[in-house]
Amino acid sequence: MRRILFVDDQKEILNAHSELLEKYRGQVETMFALGVDAALELARSTSIDVVVADLQMRQMDGPALLRKMKEEHPDIIRLLLCGRHEFDSIFVALPTAHQIIAKPLDIEVLLNIIERTCRLRELLTDSLRKKIGGVEALPSIPTVYLELTRAMADPNVTNLKIARVIEKDPAMAAKTLQLVNSACFGMSKQIMSLDSAIALLGMDLIKNLSLSVHIFAALEGLAVRSYFSFDAEQQHSLITAKVAKRLVSGRRPSQNAFTAALLHDIGKLVLAVCIPEKFIKAQLASKASGRPLHEIEAEMLAVTHAEVGAYLLGLWGLPYPIV
Repeated sequence: MRRILFVDDQKEILNAHSELLEKYRGQVETMFALGVDAALELARSTSIDVVVADLQMRQMDGPALLRKMKEEHPDIIRLLLCGRHEFDSIFVALPTAHQIIAKPLDIEVLLNIIERTCRLRELLTDSLRKKIGGVEALPSIPTVYLELTRAMADPNVTNLKIARVIEKDPAMAAKTLQLVNSACFGMSKQIMSLDSAIALLGMDLIKNLSLSVHIFAALEGLAVRSYFSFDAEQQHSLITAKVAKRLVSGRRPSQNAFTAALLHDIGKLVLAVCIPEKFIKAQLASKASGRPLHEIEAEMLAVTHAEVGAYLLGLWGLPYPIV
């Protein structure tokens, strides 16, 4: 049974959550913490699957609390409740919250998110799950970042042009789709194309997002770069996406195919960041033996890059057809 910790500094809100969850007692186990200190203490003393925090709290706001949770317990799924009038503030929460949920709390939406994410989580070992849980953003390619910055400097730039730049970079594409599909936006349907995502998010938020995923420079010292080319992976993903789009008829199915193909190897980027030495060994063994990389990964890492990618994208709330 999944164990969920709700955190707020107002007792009446916690009581309201408790009442809403009353009929689901047999499906999930719930815990309630009045304030940040109580939440951190519970997380240290009890095994918790999911923490749900409010964006605004007096002692420490939701993003700050989730940041502490991430540091101490990176394998806990971190969800943030956000009022519709607070949407301008959600950007600060994006690096620490796996998903953002609109208030008032919809229990069915919450439980669906939890069940889906926990099922994907079971694919991974505890160690790898904790490392992926600490991923804020995937490495973004410098050339793409610079191109995006130049394009956005043009006051007449169109959403379509920005989409064409972003689709070159699986890391940026994944983070953009994560944000637009957050429950806080309350979309009646899940968004699978970058064009639509950019139109809905707006250019200002995309500008901020481009800065948040630009962490490639932090990876300069990793030896994995000698064996894994992020630039080559970028090109491979884009070519695969374009081919997939041509193979599928219909506007929406072709968009889904493009996005899924663009992100199909994103698990490789995650492994390159989280367990670089082991990933190097798997790549070298694959090249030496001539066997597919996923077979070597299953033997050496007990998980494939496809499973790792599915977990991260599922954690971020991307649509099932893409995951």
